[in-house]
Amino acid sequence: MATTSFKKDKTSGADIPVCASPESASEGSASVPACSSLNNHQLTTPNSEQPAIGALAGDFGEEDFRLPRINICQSVGPLSEDFDPGAIVLNKDIIVLPASADPKVWSDPLNVTILNAQKKFQESLPYDSDDMPETVDTLEEVHERGGWLDWRNDEKPPWRPMLTALVLIEAPSEELSEEFSIQGTDGKAYELALWTMKGSAYSRAGKAINTSARFALRNKETGLAELHKGKWTLQVRREKLGTNLVFVPRLRQHGKHADEFIEFITTLL
Repeated sequence: MATTSFKKDKTSGADIPVCASPESASEGSASVPACSSLNNHQLTTPNSEQPAIGALAGDFGEEDFRLPRINICQSVGPLSEDFDPGAIVLNKDIIVLPASADPKVWSDPLNVTILNAQKKFQESLPYDSDDMPETVDTLEEVHERGGWLDWRNDEKPPWRPMLTALVLIEAPSEELSEEFSIQGTDGKAYELALWTMKGSAYSRAGKAINTSARFALRNKETGLAELHKGKWTLQVRREKLGTNLVFVPRLRQHGKHADEFIEFITTLL
C-alpha cells in the first residue's frame, strides 16, 4: 500500500527504517544504543548460502540501520516550508501531532513511551553556520576542548547538553495506524523514532526524562532506570524565550504501563 504524505504540499512517500543509526547528518553524532547489541550471526541461518525466508543475511554494522526521527517544526528552518510551526513531524514527512489552532495553547497530547535515552554534549554554533558541530560523550571532553556549559559575562556557553531518546509513539488516529509498522498487544499501532532534545527542548523534556529515570522510574532494588515502564504524553506550544518565539515541548509522565504491555516493549529491541 502506498505511503500517504501529510505535508502541506504533495510529495512522494518514504519508507520507514527499522533500526537506529549511531549518527544522523541532521543531528550531528547523537545516538541511542538501540542496536548496539546486534548479533550479525542471528540474522541468517548457519551453513546456508541463501538466507531463509524472512531472514536478512550479510555482514552488517550499525551504519546499515536507521530509525526515523521526530522534530518539532519551528517558524524558521527547512521543515517550516512544508509544515505548520508547532507540529511534530516524523521522518520529515508525516505529521504525528498537528500544531494547536492557538499557538499559545498546548496541543492535543501524543501518547509516547521512552525506551531509553543517552546524554551527550554538543558544540553550539551560529544558526547559519555551515560547519557540523562537534559532539562528545562526557563533560570532561568538553573541558578538554576549552568549553563550558554555563553563561559567562552575558555570553551564551560554547557547548550544551543534549539528550537523544528512543521513543515508541502510539498512533493518534486510524489514518496513522495504517502508516505505523508495529502492532501492539493492545491492538493499537506504534512506531519507533529517535528524538534529540537540545536547548529549550532539553530543559523542558530532557530534564523530565532524567528526573523520572532517577526517581519515579527507578528500580528501588537495583537502582537502575526503567524508563520503558512509564506512560508519557507529549504536547507543544509557543513561548517567548528572550526575544524569540519558540515552540517548546511539555513531556509529562502519567503512571506506568501494565505488565503485559511492558513485556511487549521488551521484545522490540
